[in-house]
Amino acid sequence: MSNPSAFLSALALAAACSMAPMVSCAADSPSPRADGLPDWAPQPKPRVAEELFRVEVQLLGASYDTQLRIDPSLQTRGTLIDAEDDLGLDDSELLPMAEITLLPGERHLIRLSGLTTHRSAQTQVERRIEFEDEVYLIGERVDSELDLTLVGLTYGFRFIQRERAELTGTFGVQVAQVDANSVVRSRVVREEESGVAPLPLLGLEGRIDLFSRWSFEGRAQYLTAEVEEVDGEMLDLRAAFTWRLNPHLVFGVGYRRLEIEVDSRDEGTPGFADISIDGPLLFMRASI
Repeated sequence: MSNPSAFLSALALAAACSMAPMVSCAADSPSPRADGLPDWAPQPKPRVAEELFRVEVQLLGASYDTQLRIDPSLQTRGTLIDAEDDLGLDDSELLPMAEITLLPGERHLIRLSGLTTHRSAQTQVERRIEFEDEVYLIGERVDSELDLTLVGLTYGFRFIQRERAELTGTFGVQVAQVDANSVVRSRVVREEESGVAPLPLLGLEGRIDLFSRWSFEGRAQYLTAEVEEVDGEMLDLRAAFTWRLNPHLVFGVGYRRLEIEVDSRDEGTPGFADISIDGPLLFMRASI
C-alpha cells in the first residue's frame, strides 16, 4: 500500500462513523416513567375519576327515639312525651335519603342534602298528657302524626389531598322542621304545632383507601347554637366501607346517626323536641 498513514486514517474515520448511530441512539433513548414504563407506553386508566359532580342515593334502616313536649305557655310546661311508647309511632322504618355534591376545583365541595320522615299512629293513651292547651285523659284514643324535614347545605375545603387519602373540613347549615299533630276524635280535639330551626354545623370528613377497590370513609358534624329564642343542637355521624366498581360508580355500606335537639322559649311555640335516628346505611354514588 502506497500510503499506510492515509489507510489508517480512513479506517479510524469509518469506525467512528459506524459507531455514531449507536451513540446517538443510546443518548436519545427515553427514560422510564415513575410507573416503570417508557413515555410512549399508553397511560393506565385512572383509579378515581376527576370528579365535578356527584349524586348519592341512600337507604337507612332507621331506628327512632323521640321525646316531645309542647308547653301551654312559657310559665307552664306540658307533659314530656315518648312518641314511640306514648303515641304508638313506629320506632323503625326504611328511610330513603339523597345528596348532590358539586366539586368546583380540586379542593372545594358544595353539598345539598335532605331527608323527610312521616309517621302516624292511632292508640289509647295510658297516662294523662298535657299537649299545649289540651289534656288527653287515660283511655282516650288519640290519632297522632309527627313529621321531620331536614335540608342541609355544606361547604368543604380539602386541606389534605393524596392519591389514596384525603381530609376535608366542612361548614354547613341544617334547617330542621318538626310538625306535630294530635287528634282526639271523641271530643273533637285537635292540636297542631310546627317549629323550624336553622342549625350551623362544623365538621370533618375523610377517606382512606384500604385496597385497590376498597376504601373507608367517615364524616362527623356537630354544633350547638342559639338563634333568637331557640336553642338547637345537632350531631351527624357517618362511617362506611365503599367498593368502587369503576372510576365513576361506588357502592357503600355503613352506619349513620342523627341527633337533633331543639328547645324553644319563643312565646308562639314554646316546647322541646329531642329526636335521634340511627341504623345501618346502604348507598350508591355516581360521579362525572
